Amino acid sequence: MKKGGGGFGFVMAIVVLLIVMLLSAKAWNAVMPTAAQALAPPGTRQGAIRQVDDHGQTEVGKEIRSGTLPDLNKMLQNTDQHIKQVQEDSKKQD
Repeated sequence: MKKGGGGFGFVMAIVVLLIVMLLSAKAWNAVMPTAAQALAPPGTRQGAIRQVDDHGQTEVGKEIRSGTLPDLNKMLQNTDQHIKQVQEDSKKQD
């Protein structure tokens, strides 16, 4: 008996792999413009308006819109200040 595999199965595997790659490439090209627009920096988008709610913290909204992240030490100080303010207000209510 011959122990080697037949050539037909190998050819079919190559053909199936080629078809899958072709279909995934078509799907990738169809989605690529939307993905590129979603990752574009603020102000360069066409059609879509980026809206970030400030929730009372205008400096955070400005930093998010500019594409930079706020400083973590500054955020920690703001959080500590907010905790102290909440604690003081809760003591006043009691």
